Amino acid sequence: MNHFDLAYLAALPVLAPVVTYKRMRYGKYRESLPGMLGKRLPSPPFSPAGVERCWLHSVSVGETIAAGSIYKSLRHRELGWDFLATTTTETGQAQAKRTLEGAEAFAYAPADFSWTVRAFLDAYNPSLYCLFETEIWPNLLSQCGQRGIPVYLINGKVSDRSAERYARARALFRGPLSSIHRFFMQTEKDAERMARILGSDELVRVFGNVKFDALPTPLTVDERADIRGRWGAGEDTIVILAGSTHPGEEEIVLEAYRRARLTNPNALLVLAPRHPERFSPVAELLTRADMRVHRTSTGPNPGDADVVLLDEMGVLARSFGAAEIALVAGSWCPVGGHNLLEAGVHGIPVLRGPDMHSQPDIVRVLGPEQGAPEVSAEDLGDWLIRLCRDADERERLGQLAAKASNSNRGAAGKVVDAMLEDLAKSRR
Repeated sequence: MNHFDLAYLAALPVLAPVVTYKRMRYGKYRESLPGMLGKRLPSPPFSPAGVERCWLHSVSVGETIAAGSIYKSLRHRELGWDFLATTTTETGQAQAKRTLEGAEAFAYAPADFSWTVRAFLDAYNPSLYCLFETEIWPNLLSQCGQRGIPVYLINGKVSDRSAERYARARALFRGPLSSIHRFFMQTEKDAERMARILGSDELVRVFGNVKFDALPTPLTVDERADIRGRWGAGEDTIVILAGSTHPGEEEIVLEAYRRARLTNPNALLVLAPRHPERFSPVAELLTRADMRVHRTSTGPNPGDADVVLLDEMGVLARSFGAAEIALVAGSWCPVGGHNLLEAGVHGIPVLRGPDMHSQPDIVRVLGPEQGAPEVSAEDLGDWLIRLCRDADERERLGQLAAKASNSNRGAAGKVVDAMLEDLAKSRR
């Protein structure tokens, strides 16, 4: 047992009631917690003999999408590797099984106790570990270092606040961070912050955001018609798809939609809450607001719904292609925004709120001048009224969004090239 283990144990009296409540109230952690505690490890363990096993770890849905772009790039090279995909959340696990289809094993990442990490590594025998964004767990990194498992941080991002915290605790994290071979960061700012944490920029490189390579392809005419048919949307229906909403945002979107429908009765709102445990509460909220609600999980909409509730996971990115207007939420509340490009790639206007602090690289690529206007909660209704009326403006903004969304692909290939080159050098 080490000082990190002791810190985790000291935090358990605070964390355990929160986990227990969420498990009982929302059904969270029922699948992931046993896996994280080492209750579902393979027996017998995977054999390491002659196998290059690449472990790709992502926390939840967003990071898993990034992992998918690296996975596809590695598969394309036909290296003969096995792949182990892990996540922390259950929604991430479901996404991983779609995005990393064909991987040899799927599991939940071990909780960062030294004994659970050792058991996990003994069971799966990875020969390479890729972690996405900034998922730094000291026991895991230290164990990889002790076993000679190369570690690469991919699509890294660090906020100013995190950089300050890590820099102050540099002595504590020096050992675990020294196990990481290379830090592949999203932006120059992220690279500067990581260099500040490390005290050096020697291992830090910038390749851009690999999520750009995981964007969906535009829908075919038949695919678009099929999705719209299931929503009950006719040829003249103007579909407004509000994706990844958080608490408080549904009310903002609903008020704007009510205003838009007064002058555009052919508008239809499709609403996709960010987290599955909120599907039913949001349905109840809409019903209390005197809206007829159709949940997509029940089958096709018979055509009488005021709001279609997209209560299925893993379908949002493609669903944007069946809409005329996208609202990307998490930006009308202090969450910091979500991936605008998933909507923009389909060539439709992308409206978002003022809070995009966690997506600076995406805002740089897809900003107000590129088809993604920043719209306040108060002005959202006016924007919807105008866009529902003006097909030419929708077309103009959509073309800008599509061009910007497709202009930054290629980061995944650059990351994989650099990683394979580094591996080859280190194993000579």
